[in-house]
Amino acid sequence: MTRIAASIRWPWPSSAIPYRLSKSRFTSGLQCHKKLWWEVHEPDAIELQPDKVLQDLFDQGRQVGEAARARYPGGVLIDLPHHAGAERVVATQQALDAGAPAIFEATFIADDTFVAIDVLEKRNDGYHLTEVKSSSSQKPEHISDVAIQARVAAACGVKITAAAVLHLNKEFRHPASGDLFARTDVTAAVVEFLPLVPDEIARQREMLAAPLPDVPVGLHCFEPRECPFMDRCWPDTPDHIRHLAGVGPKRTAAYLTRGITSIGDLPAKEKLNFTQRRQLKAMAENRVIVEPTLARELAPFTSPLSRRERGTGGEDSRLGFLDFETIARAIPVWPGMAPWQQAAAQFSYHERQPDGSYTHAAFLAEGPDDARPKLAAAMIRATANAERVVMYTPFEKTRIRELQLAVPELAAELAALEAKLIDLHPVVKNCVYHPDFRGSFSLKYILSPLVPELTYDDLVIVDGRVASVEIARLLFVADKIPRHERDRVRQDLLNYCERDTWAMVKLVERLRELAAR
Repeated sequence: MTRIAASIRWPWPSSAIPYRLSKSRFTSGLQCHKKLWWEVHEPDAIELQPDKVLQDLFDQGRQVGEAARARYPGGVLIDLPHHAGAERVVATQQALDAGAPAIFEATFIADDTFVAIDVLEKRNDGYHLTEVKSSSSQKPEHISDVAIQARVAAACGVKITAAAVLHLNKEFRHPASGDLFARTDVTAAVVEFLPLVPDEIARQREMLAAPLPDVPVGLHCFEPRECPFMDRCWPDTPDHIRHLAGVGPKRTAAYLTRGITSIGDLPAKEKLNFTQRRQLKAMAENRVIVEPTLARELAPFTSPLSRRERGTGGEDSRLGFLDFETIARAIPVWPGMAPWQQAAAQFSYHERQPDGSYTHAAFLAEGPDDARPKLAAAMIRATANAERVVMYTPFEKTRIRELQLAVPELAAELAALEAKLIDLHPVVKNCVYHPDFRGSFSLKYILSPLVPELTYDDLVIVDGRVASVEIARLLFVADKIPRHERDRVRQDLLNYCERDTWAMVKLVERLRELAAR
């Protein structure tokens, strides 16, 4: 086995620079020095305050870490606050001296760099270092995370001979189908990265002692995760090149490298797709562009089925509009679920009646038990008379297919509902562009430009990720939430999901008007 300890040479270069690093700061600095400078010098910045979604990720990460410790019987937890660095170091040394088979949150400080190792496991040849991650795979950015820990621990006299990332096993199914965790050995990759660590630490500490560094924007703003300070560095102009439809982070960075910062800078002969050219035309003429194909693509959303399609008499078509909200837990909670698998826990459904009015049905799970059977039954009842059911993107179709596996006794009815689904998203993307779309075709981005009288501004919950977190709170920690707050959050969720389906209703009406022009 490659020995990490053999690849580390000491001593490190000494320095009087006062800013202490940590493994999270080190990896942040690898992404961007400016990002790290702000994190250290402005720790209370509004961008760094965790919202409900980020806080939920932190909470789930802690749950994964606690579950991982069960794999190491007799392990000792260094259960002290992180700001008590000296005390943590002492407690770690005591656990090492006592010969603990494993130490959780083992803490070391060297060259003003603080690390807390998730699992430090005693072996005959030294210690194995394990980083626990709540992701379902080992990722490239985990290597630097492990390397800084190995380097600091070795500086404190701990012989690290192997390193691994313990991550969630995507093949696991609740409650006990396989192992919740999978282990990926990263020893070789860490050994290869280790020689880069000392110089990078020195650069980061020197940078932190100086004024804010000047770092140009680029791909590093998005990878390995989007920087919280994006709004400080990126111009918020509607014609910025990042707002080109479908451009993505890599192509955005490539355009910036070429000196193209705005959509107007694109050369006349630039290779663009049809959607992007429609966008350029809409922006140049400052008006909504409608393709002549809109009426044809919109036909399934507006006209009744033929008698042959319907198989009945001449009654008018009933058109439904369906939207789901889901939960996704790192450690799955319902039978058959995999880590981070999304599971439907709420739906809203509007249906156009023969007289032109609309009815509404809704479902929102209650309690920790598997909500999918009740949800599926309620949805089948609500959609029974619909001839077509509108969704926006294939998200609902994917959830219905998963429901067929989760609720096999209703699989036939769910398959019939799946066959009714029609997707409104490609109709908009293929046929319409408004200058205010800013390159996006998500429902919330296109709604205000096309249907300005309908917004989400009056709602408390306006984001699907927040909705997912709030649903999970109501289901699994309801006993910790006051009754009046539970009732309020529940109504907020119902209002949000209902607005999504009503937005599709109004969007279809608006598209019909545009097609009629």
